[in-house]
Amino acid sequence: MDIPVEISTTGGPATLRAARPDPDVRRLLRQLNVWPARLSGPHVLEDGRRDWQLAIKAFGSRRPVSRVDARTVAGPGGPLPLRIYTPHAGRAPRPLLAYFHGGGFVVGDLYTAGCTCRALAAQTGAVVAGVGYRLAPEHPLEAGREDCLAAVEWLAAHAVELGADPASLTVGGDSAGGTLAAAVAQACARDGGVPLAAQLLLYPATDMLSDYGSNRENANGYLLTRERLAWVRREIAKASDLSDPRLSPLRAGDLSGVAPALIVTAGFDPIRDEALAYADRLRAGGVPVLNLHYPGQIHGFVSFDRVLAGARDALRRVGQALRPAWQSREAGWTADDGRPEHGASDGLLWLDPRQRWNETVVAGLVVREQLRRGVRSWRGL
Repeated sequence: MDIPVEISTTGGPATLRAARPDPDVRRLLRQLNVWPARLSGPHVLEDGRRDWQLAIKAFGSRRPVSRVDARTVAGPGGPLPLRIYTPHAGRAPRPLLAYFHGGGFVVGDLYTAGCTCRALAAQTGAVVAGVGYRLAPEHPLEAGREDCLAAVEWLAAHAVELGADPASLTVGGDSAGGTLAAAVAQACARDGGVPLAAQLLLYPATDMLSDYGSNRENANGYLLTRERLAWVRREIAKASDLSDPRLSPLRAGDLSGVAPALIVTAGFDPIRDEALAYADRLRAGGVPVLNLHYPGQIHGFVSFDRVLAGARDALRRVGQALRPAWQSREAGWTADDGRPEHGASDGLLWLDPRQRWNETVVAGLVVREQLRRGVRSWRGL
């Protein structure tokens, strides 16, 4: 199955956006867009967090790994939860990846990160540590960044205990987690902190005041909408000043010396252009960048790898890029990075009866929770 993707180490993609989303993306959007966008009301934060968990439950995989360990370490704001995934493949010492979940700094948790952490462990052979950082609006964005940096420092100090190689330590994340990974990579380079082998940024938010062409081009209908972005910014602004340049990796000064970056972007993503602009900034600072651009995909697509062939393709390409980078210990990307064969079953993901059953179960949960909310609202009258 041919998945449209552009791979570059020297510049931006030739095709920013396909004529329309990939076929399986269109099918996913038809299902997701049936769900109401509950962006107001007394339980809006609770609803938003639960909705993201249900979306991941419906469309994200739970790939088997050798073991999953829950750890709690000392963080700057109190106990900091980690969930550590050890893959079946490989043997100690394995590479080590600290992973920060997405969700606009407002939603998401170790559960929603689980599918991507498991998939990355399986595809890369690395020990992957999901980080349960503090969220807005209960906490300012600086708190989440401090948690992620503390987690990286702990992982560097305890890598051998986890069966991992501290010299391979890499940071990664999707969306808001990509922002945090970029910020941690900058801090490590700027402050002489933990040396990083690489950074993996999946459609990262790099400018908290973003107003690029993609914000308008992809404003409606592609999961992350202008309305959702506005809600996220309102929630964040309750605890943080969005104009603070320290919150926007794209607005940082000197980027030289930052870890090599593997950046995944999507054509139908409203924050596409700021991610590509950050790739350009890194290249201008002499940082090696590999950009995997999917012109027919949407923001968050890697989280839906049970049904999107593009998500599985991206995960395979990430694995094929990172493994040789870790093995060679060289700062850069090899010329043939990211060209795996497509899985024969990728075009049949929607026909899997297990997926149909999984969606039915989640649909039942959605209906049950809607009824409960209705009763709760009626009692509150």
